[in-house]
Amino acid sequence: MKFRLLLSYTFLSLILVIGVIPNSVAIKYEIGVDDGDEFIWRCDVCDKDQMEKIFGNKWETSMFEDLEQGTRMRWIIKKTDDDEKNYSEETKENETVLRIVFNKWRWLSEDVWGNEDDEDEITHFKDPEDYPEDLIFANFASFWLPLPFGEYLKEIDLYEGYTIDSRVLLSITCEIEKNDLEGDYPTEYIKILALYNEQGILKSYKLYIKDHQVIIDISLESFLNQDIYLLPAITATLYVGLIYIIYKKILKD
Repeated sequence: MKFRLLLSYTFLSLILVIGVIPNSVAIKYEIGVDDGDEFIWRCDVCDKDQMEKIFGNKWETSMFEDLEQGTRMRWIIKKTDDDEKNYSEETKENETVLRIVFNKWRWLSEDVWGNEDDEDEITHFKDPEDYPEDLIFANFASFWLPLPFGEYLKEIDLYEGYTIDSRVLLSITCEIEKNDLEGDYPTEYIKILALYNEQGILKSYKLYIKDHQVIIDISLESFLNQDIYLLPAITATLYVGLIYIIYKKILKD
């Protein structure tokens, strides 16, 4: 009898341990981009008159600065950090953030980029619970987010209009009713649909108004990883080495 009780107790304890351990392991949020990565976005639609009507004359902020139809924006990642500190309004203390720093070419219509316009950065709290309540991202969807995407966003107390989906496509949907934001903006209902790639980089952004009319349409035009440059260099080195070995063998013969 005692043996059966001991066996039952051991079995129940094992079930509890198995159930508790996975939940007690904290998720490690990471930066999905690397130094040297290059991203170019293209704007296919930008109805500036509608944007000003809906958001006022200060809508061209953050990544929308100089945005026009037919223009492109370019980033080259300069460095990444995972131990910087920023002040949190939620905790009232300096908290650890994930940060990417990049050279930025603002929205241009020319084919030749020239020198970068400035150096910019985006930060996200390493612990998503360090964000304040009812958070709304700049431009309603960040151009970069930490990974894993779904787990990170679902831990943030986002504005009630946000919906997160990470099952098939990594996406953010944000619906905002008329006059629901500070200053009685927007002046009519809007919906934002943002899709992301596996690095947490924005690959598609659409802002809709009534009748599914798109007034902002941005898409990721190209992405160059630093490894793309590394592989040809390695291949060329191996090729030169092979030619040298063959040449030396011919001379010996």
